[in-house]
Amino acid sequence: MNHLLLIVVTLVVTVGLSTQAPRETPRATTPRVVDLGHAIRATDPSWDAKPPYDRTVVATIEKNGYTGGRITIDEHFGTHVDAPAHFAKGGWTVDQIPVERLRRPGVRIDVSKQAAADADYRVTVADIKAFEAAHGAIPSDTIVLIATGWDRFWSDRARYMNDKNGVKHFPGLTAEASTYLARDRHVAAIGIDTPSIDYGPSTTFDAHHASMALNVYHIENAARLTTLPATGFEVVVAPINIAGGSGGPTRVFAFMR
Repeated sequence: MNHLLLIVVTLVVTVGLSTQAPRETPRATTPRVVDLGHAIRATDPSWDAKPPYDRTVVATIEKNGYTGGRITIDEHFGTHVDAPAHFAKGGWTVDQIPVERLRRPGVRIDVSKQAAADADYRVTVADIKAFEAAHGAIPSDTIVLIATGWDRFWSDRARYMNDKNGVKHFPGLTAEASTYLARDRHVAAIGIDTPSIDYGPSTTFDAHHASMALNVYHIENAARLTTLPATGFEVVVAPINIAGGSGGPTRVFAFMR
């Protein structure tokens, strides 16, 4: 009887174990990706209102068995990178920007409320220090993204450039803020969702000069920056690799951790 009971118990335990659901293999977490740029179209806003982009179809599947096109485009059109050489003599051209600086942790400083109240709003050192008081000092080699919300006007060239009597009006940074990020925080890049890191009325482009002298590159005409968190993401910047270029149209992505 003892042997028979042992056999029955063994069978019950074995059957019970075999009916348990198999353990799932842990899956690698796929980061959420945010596209931070605009697709290039001939109707996009341009600095001087002249057409800086053209695409001509040179082959079609119906005629040639494949599709092909030829483009002409300004270096500083659409979502693009300003290489330091754009304003700094001896600064890096777009192909000389170290690739390590094109994939960096990012932070987002949101001034959309201030920009909504003042089209000529300029980010100050106080704005940056307020961000740091809440989120910690900005680490070296970070890509700093300034979210103004101005990209909501992208589809309307006149509103986006906001030209009044020959003077543009859109948000940017003060030269002091640009200097603070480049000299004191040693950032890799500054990005913004307006046509320039200098505010619209600027004619001397002091924020450009201040940061590009220290080989900080810029991302301009970015998109969806207001959707990002303040920290906790990585930015990948992929400009057209133009030898000797002062900049180039660019794909920009944020990867959420």
